[in-house]
Amino acid sequence: MFFTTAGRVIAWLAVALGMGQVGLGLIVASSDNPALAAKRYLGSEYSGVAIDEGMLSIALGIALGILTDISRSVARKYSKPTDKE
Repeated sequence: MFFTTAGRVIAWLAVALGMGQVGLGLIVASSDNPALAAKRYLGSEYSGVAIDEGMLSIALGIALGILTDISRSVARKYSKPTDKE
């Protein structure tokens, strides 16, 4: 159950950080000098690279979240019921 919980935390972090990266990439893309701002704030040559990496992070976070939900449902299905008699 530890890996399921850790996976859920990592999935949420990946989605949140990916959304932040996409947002920052869009802000940089709409600036006056996007090439200079991308090098300064994103560490890449173009803002599109940061947007692509952010979207990939979001997709991987969603996939990991789906896998952890599957893991939780399987664990619930096959766990022994507790007898409280």
